[in-house]
Amino acid sequence: MIRLSVLLLPVLLAGMGVMPAKAQAPIPERDSTTVSLFEYATKIPKRNNAFNLDLEIHAGFNADFLSGKPDEAAFGMKDIKVDINGEVNDRLFYWYRQKLNAGYENQPLENLNESIEYALIGYKLSDKFTLIAGKQEIFFGGYEYDENPLLIYEYSDINEYLPCYFTGLSLGYEASRSQEIRLQVTNSRLGSMEDDFGRLPDGIKKPKVPLYYTLNWDSSYLDELINLRYSVSAAQQAQGKYMYNFFAGQNIDAEPFYAYFDVMYSRGALDPLGLITELTPTDEEDEIPIRAKNCDYLSLVAEVQCRLHPKWKLFAKGMYETGSVYKSSEGLEKGKYRTAWGYQGGIEFYPMADDNLHIFLTAIGRAYNLTEKAKALSASPENTARLSIGFIYRLPLY
Repeated sequence: MIRLSVLLLPVLLAGMGVMPAKAQAPIPERDSTTVSLFEYATKIPKRNNAFNLDLEIHAGFNADFLSGKPDEAAFGMKDIKVDINGEVNDRLFYWYRQKLNAGYENQPLENLNESIEYALIGYKLSDKFTLIAGKQEIFFGGYEYDENPLLIYEYSDINEYLPCYFTGLSLGYEASRSQEIRLQVTNSRLGSMEDDFGRLPDGIKKPKVPLYYTLNWDSSYLDELINLRYSVSAAQQAQGKYMYNFFAGQNIDAEPFYAYFDVMYSRGALDPLGLITELTPTDEEDEIPIRAKNCDYLSLVAEVQCRLHPKWKLFAKGMYETGSVYKSSEGLEKGKYRTAWGYQGGIEFYPMADDNLHIFLTAIGRAYNLTEKAKALSASPENTARLSIGFIYRLPLY
C-alpha cells in the first residue's frame, strides 16, 4: 500500500491547479548573504557569477560502539572537497567537484579517478531545455539523495552503496516553473567489471554497451509546500543481466519544519549493493566472495527537521531497510536475508549570518536482524552506534 499511495500522490496534486514554483538550478546556488574570503580580504565585490570556488569540510570527533560496547574514539575527516562552478554567459555553465580524501587511481573505462564527482558543462538550449555533458550524478529521485553529501551524517544502504557519479549526457525539460523532466544516459560503471563486482559468477560476460538509462521527474505544489522527486532507471550489468532502480521522494517544506519520506528499491541480476554478497562464506579467510545473483533491496527513509531559531536546528531520521534474493541461485535460496533499522538525531548550531558553517552534535545507530537463511551462512554483523561532535563548513574562497 505504501507504493500505491506514493504513485497516486502526484495524480491527486496535479488536479489542484496550484501556483507553480521554480525548478532546481543545474549548479549549486550560494546563499545571497554569502561573502567570499576574497571579497572579505580585498574589499572588492564580485561583479558576476563566472567563477565560484568553495572548499567543503566535514570533520569531527567520533566515538564508535559495536554491539553496545566502546570500539574506538578518534578525530576524523569525513569529507574535504573542492567545488568550482560558474556561468560563462546566460546559456553556458560548468561544474567541477573533487573529493580530496578519496582514491586517485584512474578507472579504465572513463579514464577518471573516482574522487572526481562532477566534471561537466551545460548549455541552456532555450528557456525550457538544458543539455549537460560530462561526469555528473545519476538523476535518482528522493530527498536524502538530493541533499548535498557534505551535509549527510550517514546514508541509507541504497544511497551509500549504489554508485552515482558517471560520465554521460542528460537533457532537462522544464515544462513549467514547478514541473521538470530529465532524461539521462551515462556509463554504468567506472572501471572493469571486477572493479565493480569483485569475483564474478561463472558464465558472466561484460556488456558491449555498459550504459545507465534514467528518467527523472521533479515537481512542486502549493508554492513549494509539497515537493516530489521520482525516478526510474535501468542499467546493463553484464550480457543479458540488468539492474533496475525506483526512487520516490515526498517532501513538505513549511518553515520552521522540513520533512521528507523516501521509498527506494534496487533490483539486479548481479547484487547491486554487495550487501547480500558480504553475508556469503568464502573458502579462504581473506578471499573475496563471489558476487551474489538475483538480489533486491528496499529502503524507507524519513527525516524531520525543525529550525527552532535562526542559529539552531534539531533533526531526527529513521531508516527501515531489507535485502533479499528474489530468485534462487547457487548457494542462495529465494527470500529475505537481512533487515536493518537505522536512527539518527542531533542538534546543529549556526554561528554566522549565513548557513555555510555549522557545529553539530549527533547520535547515529544501526541494528541488524538476519533471517535463518542468512544465519545458515554463518553471517553475524554487529550493531553499530556513534556519537559525534564536529563542524561542517562550506568555505567560499572566491
